[in-house]
Amino acid sequence: MTAHAESLAQAQFDPTAYLNFGVLGLLVVSLLTGWLWTRPSVDRLTEEKQRAIAEKDRAEAQRDAMAQVLQDRLLPVVSDFITTTKALMPILQEIQQLQQMVPLLHEIARTGEHVEHLPAPTARSSARSPRRHTT
Repeated sequence: MTAHAESLAQAQFDPTAYLNFGVLGLLVVSLLTGWLWTRPSVDRLTEEKQRAIAEKDRAEAQRDAMAQVLQDRLLPVVSDFITTTKALMPILQEIQQLQQMVPLLHEIARTGEHVEHLPAPTARSSARSPRRHTT
């Protein structure tokens, strides 16, 4: 009996020891090593596959909805932004030129020099539309 108990104790720790039990041992070893799958494992894998497919389909639907929102709402806004920026660039350049003149004007005001010493206006300044006088 002790030899049988020792073989059972050894079989609990060594999966290959189950091969001594014939077909039943081969079945246990194949289950332990993954060569043979039980029905609940197969069902679980099938459910996992179906869940992954459903998740992929939801992700694709979400991606398509986001692409539609991009085309319908975001692209016109970006287009308007670019158009507005192009229209504002000359105005911003003129403001920058005027800001460069501010230190010179401060110096003139401090020293009390006359306006004749100011640099001539640039071509951009002379291209402005004439002011309208209200009477």
